[in-house]
Amino acid sequence: MSGTAAPGARGEELALAYLRRLGYTLVERNYRTRRGEIDLILKDGATLVFVEVKLRRGAGFGEPVEAVTPAKRRRLRLAADQYLAERSPVCEEVRFDVVGILAPRGGGLRIRHVREAFF
Repeated sequence: MSGTAAPGARGEELALAYLRRLGYTLVERNYRTRRGEIDLILKDGATLVFVEVKLRRGAGFGEPVEAVTPAKRRRLRLAADQYLAERSPVCEEVRFDVVGILAPRGGGLRIRHVREAFF
């Protein structure tokens, strides 16, 4: 991905590539409602996974995964509820994961994947 891509899109591409290597399959990207947005929706076996992606250039303001505040979690839950009601996906379970990416300009990409980050 080029260096001119928006940071959010770049983070989502990096997270998606990482999760695909783990065997996840993409269902949908950037699901938007007036309640909020879900960056990635994937399947991990029979589990539907709603993924929030956070990309940061440095850890000066904390780790990227720490940026998922209680208010953000609430918006993600509301958006996920709407997605489930609209799409009625076939799944046995639902889970919320967070992928934090630390990508300093000088290199040294670090990805932290938190499964079941919240309920």
